[in-house]
Amino acid sequence: MKVLLSFMLACFALALCKLTAQNNGQLVVFVQDGRSISQDFKRNALPEIKKIAKRNKLELKMVDASEGAPEEVAYTPAIFYRSGKTNTFFNGRYSNFEDLDDFVSSAGQKQPLPIDQIRPSQLMVWRVGRATLKTTMNINPLSGKPPKRRKFNAHKFEKEALNALVKGMDLFRETSLHPISTKSFHMEFYPTVKEGVLLVQMELFSVCDMTSPVFKTEIPSGSEWKDWQVAFEKAGNRLEKALVAQISNWDNGDGFDTLKTTTPVQSWTASLAFE
Repeated sequence: MKVLLSFMLACFALALCKLTAQNNGQLVVFVQDGRSISQDFKRNALPEIKKIAKRNKLELKMVDASEGAPEEVAYTPAIFYRSGKTNTFFNGRYSNFEDLDDFVSSAGQKQPLPIDQIRPSQLMVWRVGRATLKTTMNINPLSGKPPKRRKFNAHKFEKEALNALVKGMDLFRETSLHPISTKSFHMEFYPTVKEGVLLVQMELFSVCDMTSPVFKTEIPSGSEWKDWQVAFEKAGNRLEKALVAQISNWDNGDGFDTLKTTTPVQSWTASLAFE
């Protein structure tokens, strides 16, 4: 009888613990078992995230999105703060525990990213699976003096340079819309004229950190001034490739595993029924 009573009390305590956690909210993490970034996440980020959930008295739920996920889940790992029927997506690097802790302790109210505060010259997007990658582009003023064959028009130069950048890209497409994106980047281009040659240095930033580029050139793209647009075509192609490489980057938390467009869309209730 004592054994049965002890067992019932233990079950009650466990149920009470779970109920308390659910009342405080849940931290829901979608992964795809066996995929490279999800595996890195489990090894290098999950132990600390478990501590964050425990410290904030949240139930942590791990969900495999391979067979289906809510519409809001565009890639994995994807972290949500769930309270009642409200699901708030963590729009930051999964390895930035300070930002994630702020996000969780504020019940999903504090996001880490100052998205769209930049005033870009151009906006480009690329759909990869369910995810939308967005990059803004900015061309800095030309340094050096172009050959004096005709009067230099800075406005016309920037417009034609942007067209050349777009032409050099294979995947990203120009848009005037501001779509809801799941990963955002920013490109900076620095053109210089030296001895009749146009050289274009470039930097790529994740909007998670606009002070430290995730990629910068050591050797610029270049062309003779008479064909200066070619230098920008090369630069656009190079920086696009650098951005695509970030999909596999687990060093800084920008990387992600794509969720296929054929992945079934299912309700939160159905997704959370299985861990």
